[in-house]
Parts: sequence; C-alpha cells; structure tokens
Amino acid sequence: MRFFWLRATLPGAQMLQNIRENSQGLIAKFIIGLIILTFALFGIDSLVGNNGPAVVAAVNGDEISLAELEQGVSLERRRLLNYMGENADPSLLDDQRLRGPVLDRLIQQKLLLQAAADASVGVSDAALDQTIIAMEQFQEDGKFSPERYQSILRGSGYSTAFYKQLMSQDLTVAQLNSGISGSDFVISNELSEVSKIVGQQRSFRYFILPREKVAAQVIISEEEIQQHYNDNIDKYQSEEQVMLEYVEVKTADFFKPVEADDIEREYALEIAAFEADEERRVSHILIEITDDRDASEARQLAEQLAEKLTGDTDFATIAREFSEDPGSSSDAGDLGFTMGDTFPPEFEAALFELALDQISEPIQTDAGYHLLKATEIRGVSPAPFSERGSVIEGRLQQAAAEAEFVNAVEDLRDLAFNSEGLTGPAEDLSLTLKKSNFLSRSSATGSLANAQVLAAAFSSEVIVDGNNSDVLELAADHFIVVSVLKHEPAKAKPLSDVQPFIIAELSQQRATALSLELAASAIEAMKAGKEVAEIALEGGYEWQVQQNITRSSSVVDTNLMVAVFAMPDIHNGEVRREAVALANGDVAVVQLEEVEEGSLQQFSTAEQRELKSQLQRNNADVSMSGFLRSLRSKADISIL
Repeated sequence: MRFFWLRATLPGAQMLQNIRENSQGLIAKFIIGLIILTFALFGIDSLVGNNGPAVVAAVNGDEISLAELEQGVSLERRRLLNYMGENADPSLLDDQRLRGPVLDRLIQQKLLLQAAADASVGVSDAALDQTIIAMEQFQEDGKFSPERYQSILRGSGYSTAFYKQLMSQDLTVAQLNSGISGSDFVISNELSEVSKIVGQQRSFRYFILPREKVAAQVIISEEEIQQHYNDNIDKYQSEEQVMLEYVEVKTADFFKPVEADDIEREYALEIAAFEADEERRVSHILIEITDDRDASEARQLAEQLAEKLTGDTDFATIAREFSEDPGSSSDAGDLGFTMGDTFPPEFEAALFELALDQISEPIQTDAGYHLLKATEIRGVSPAPFSERGSVIEGRLQQAAAEAEFVNAVEDLRDLAFNSEGLTGPAEDLSLTLKKSNFLSRSSATGSLANAQVLAAAFSSEVIVDGNNSDVLELAADHFIVVSVLKHEPAKAKPLSDVQPFIIAELSQQRATALSLELAASAIEAMKAGKEVAEIALEGGYEWQVQQNITRSSSVVDTNLMVAVFAMPDIHNGEVRREAVALANGDVAVVQLEEVEEGSLQQFSTAEQRELKSQLQRNNADVSMSGFLRSLRSKADISIL
C-alpha cells in the first residue's frame, strides 16, 4: 500500500506522522502553537522568506516574472487543449515541457517590444479600441457587441485589461514587423530570375509499373512468412488491457430538489438588486492630431464641423466626408453599441451625458478630437421568471451541493490514498463503485477514455504497485479515481491472425523492389537506344507524353511532378532518365526530354503582382529572422 511506502521512505512524512501521533503531548502542543503564532504574526513568508516577486529571466535589465511565465504556460496549455480536445496527451501539457518554449517566446517578445520602444513604435488606446471593435469574433449582425466581447473573454480566461494588454503588445510587434518588412523590396532582375524557375516548363515521356500487376509476380513462401513473424514479433502484439474499478464524483450527484418558494424568493432578490444598465449606440467624427496638424488646429476644425451640424447638415453626411476614421466613416461614423467600457474613459463619459440624437462638443482622446452622437439608447431589463427560473434552480442546487461535493472529493482523496482497492472508500462515502470490462488504450470509452485516466490506469504505480490512482479532475464538477482489478500484458498475436498482414506487407516490399529492378533494366535499355514506347509495349504498360508541363499542372501525379522538376536541367538535346516511386506503390519510369525556362511575360499582371508579393514576403521573413538574431546576439539575457 502506498501509505506505508510513503511513511517508510519520506523523512518529512515520518516527521509529520510522528507529530500527529504524539499531538496529545504538551511539547507537541507547544510546537504547533509556536508555528501558528508565527504564521499569525508574520505570515508564511517568515518561514520561507520573501524577496519580492520571483524572476525567471531578465532581458537587457527588463525582468520576466515567474507569474508571467506561469500565465504564459497556462495560456499555452489552454490553447493546446482547445486544439487537441479533451483527449489531449497529458505529457504534452506538462508544465516542464511547456516552460522552455513559452519562456523563449516571452524573451523574444521582450526583445521586440524593447526594439519597438527604441524606434518609438506603439499603439494608441483609440487605435487599440478600433481594432477590437472591428474584430469579427466580437460582432453580431456586423456590429460590435459588448456582451459577446465580454462573454468570449470570460470563456477564454481573460480579463478585459489583460486582453487589451496582450492585443497592444501584439499590435506593437506587428507594426515593428511591418516596418522591417516594408524596408524590403524586389528588384526587377530578382523577379525576372525567379520567374524563370517558377514558370519553367518541362516535356517528358513516362510509363508506370502498377503495383498490383508487379505484385502478381511475387510469391511469398511459408518459410518467409514465419521468418518475418519471428523477426518482427514486437510489431504483432495485442494491446495491453486492464479491467478497472472506479468511482466518479460529480456535483450533479449531490443535487437535491429546490422548493418553488425558494426559487421565487431568489428571483425577487435578483429583481430588487437589478440595476437598469443601459447601452448606447454611438456615431463619431474623428479629426486626427498629426505631424502637420497640432491639437489646437484639430480642435478648431472639429469646432467648425460642430457648427455645421447645428444647421441642417446631416451628421452622417459630415462623417462620410470629413471623418478621418477609415473604419467607420463609410458607415456614417457608426461604432455600434457600448455599455461604458468599450472606448477611452473620456469618450465614454461624454457619450453617456448625451440625450438621444444629441451631439457632443469636441472630445479629445489619444486619437484626436471626436464629435459624438448618441444614435440609440436602450435599457437592459431584467429577464422574466420564465427564463430565469431554471437558471436560478440550477444555481441553488449547485450552491447547496458545492460544500458536500468538495467534502466528498477531499474524503475520497484521503480514503483512496490509504486503502487497497476502492470498495471501502465507495462504501464509506455512499458512492457508486463501477467496474469496466477489459479495455485497452484504444478501446476505452466515456470518462475512461480521458487521457489522464488512461495514463493513470496504465501506469506502473497502479498496475505494478497495486495502488489506487490519484483522484483526477476531469472538469471542475467531475472527479474520478481508478484501480486495476485485472491486467493483461501485451502479448504476441498468433501467426494465423496476422498472416494476411504479413503477406500484404512482404508482397508490397517485394513488388516495390521488383518494380525498381524492372525500372532500372528499362532505363538501361533506353540508354542503349530503345524507345520508351517500345519498352512499355513489351512489358504491357501504358506510356504517355507530357509537353510543356508547368509546376502547377494537375494532369500528372503530384509525386511524379515533384520528381520531374527536381531532376537537373538538360541542355543541347540531352535527356535524363529516372525511376520514381509514387505514393500508391507504383513506380514510374521517366525520360526528361526538354526544359524551357519561364519568363515574366508569361504571367498575367495579377500573377506578376502575386509573384512579387510572395517574393517580398519571403524576403521579409528572412529580414525579420535576421533582425531577431541580431537582437539576441546583442542582448544581455539572463535565465535565472
């Protein structure tokens, strides 16, 4: 049992156990009292020390804290879980595995942000807000939705401030990247040389040796099958299997009926506590402060536009003609709805002072001066009981069950840790003990198919040592512990079960080898003067001719096309011949007869633009990589 192993091998555990066993003595009470007093007066830092926030790295004097690293690891783990789903391999989510790559990205980001600051590259609050407003994932019916924005951030584990910080950093780095990339250009000679390669055309003859036809010539003997089986016995193993007993604990297991009066009383409290929030739809006209226009000039222009709006001139018309916000001017300046936390504080404060259709005085933000118009005001009313009743019932059930659920999980941890098997813990806690049939890693279903559960169920600690697993958290409201009842190790499958697979594998290997031999003989015959068509007809194969084929052609097998264009150029009437193994097991015999260089003129204007853009992107990637290498080589980086 794990409990006795722990007491026998861990001195710290032995000390705690001795204190527990002798806690009735006066000395023990004195020691425990002294520890409690120390905690009460000075906190835990008095025992473990406190030198400020832990630092894991420094980049040119700028520190990266342990909290930043842990936050980065948490975000990366969440990203991987979203990508791989609930059956993600736990080893890929291990903190130690993630820390290195995450720390390296934090160092790289720190270097880029420092370079951006040195170059006076940054993002204003107004520009950041406009970027967020324009993001499709935060929109409903084509307009920014504050509710959707907040909901998505909560679901992703972000606060508004933290998300804006991340977005600001990303946009700053993107601006820096854009500045570096923008310094790259493609000269005409470079574009011309690339077009010669990209637009190259090749002409060739070939015939294919079909795998099935060649395989028909292959005979596999019983002795060869037996020998292959013996030599590759590890490949032909049945899966390791376990039969499990397990206990699951879910919050819903502790739900109890809720009285209707309690639900109605809670709803009444909700209504009494409800604050009638409102959200406002706003349009604006932006006059920017630029290098050519200072703040006073921008304000003066905004005031002139405000005077126009006091007459018969329509706000939408002025916004379309004069607003310098490209994201909203074409839409009459419309920015959608806000509940007071979407735009800069001075912007929001002025907006919520306006009456419906009222236009503000010029309001200054980092972006410049704004004229605001409240185009729609709508209150947020409390939801009716018909919508809230079931929600409140669930919440009351959850709240009532939470303490019992938490206690059950903690009790299960204690009991499972110190018991053989799970019968006792299940009985003590009145929980259901479940049993599985034999299952393997690939055949498990439901909760038992969870990657954490499988890792525990097939671990040596559970199978060999006979311990119960840890109580595993599958979700915030779902825990499970497993124990192995029976174990079937992996073992060799009978030859009769795997013989068809061995024959298929050996046949394919022999067919490929024979095809390559036949192809080599064909190439030698071609070098001796035989024509491709003649050799193909003798073997009963179909031959083909392809003239002036480009790299993007889809009329030929992709593998064959790649091989043809990988063959060295030919000149002055020479030919080249090769055997090419295709993905489906066939082998092609190819004779390359002509190579014609491409030219820029063969591309349309649009294709030339795309070719130039692609070449520019490639150059930009090279420049950015070189820039990062330069920053790293000059930086003072300390990993602590």
